[in-house]
Amino acid sequence: MTSSLEIFSVLIVEDHDLVRDALTAMVERHARLTLAGQADNGADAISIIERSRVDIAIVDFALPDMTGLEVISKARTIKPTTRHLILTGSPMDDGERAHLAQFAEGFLHKEAGRDALLSAIIKTAEERPIDIRNVSESDGNMGFVNSGALTKRERSVLREIARGHAMVEIAAALGISPSTVRKHRENIMMKLKLNSTAQLVRAAMQIGQY
Repeated sequence: MTSSLEIFSVLIVEDHDLVRDALTAMVERHARLTLAGQADNGADAISIIERSRVDIAIVDFALPDMTGLEVISKARTIKPTTRHLILTGSPMDDGERAHLAQFAEGFLHKEAGRDALLSAIIKTAEERPIDIRNVSESDGNMGFVNSGALTKRERSVLREIARGHAMVEIAAALGISPSTVRKHRENIMMKLKLNSTAQLVRAAMQIGQY
């Protein structure tokens, strides 16, 4: 007598076409997974979650319109039962891992490999959904979730910082003065509650579309 295993529906939220296609193929080939949909931005992802059954959302940390945590926060109010696996291309320290664990059932680096990713997807699917009401807003790394406070221009400046460009280069690329770039930098640090250049660079890597 054979036992049937639960099949999980998966939404892939990733703005890079090659990565999204690879994830889609991986999900479609797995016996316990079925594709619920694809999205290359946060707004479309939330729309799919609203109208479809999504057991697991694989969410890129940095999307064109919002961060992965912002997607998750909005999705929680629509479908509290959906679990979330965050993909990031940046290294994380223990504090950042602990912070992400408050918001998502799983997280993984994009270079972890196929077997590790499939294992993370199944593990995430079997986790009990996080109750967002229990998440503390006093965490010291709140720059992650406050990124929605940034203006479009501030996001552009942050993206250029993530690419390692100097103030003069950023000013030339965006058609503004270096002093304006510095002002945007100050505003970003204030809004994200950052205290040092090192923290700004790390936030830029995590939040900016680089």
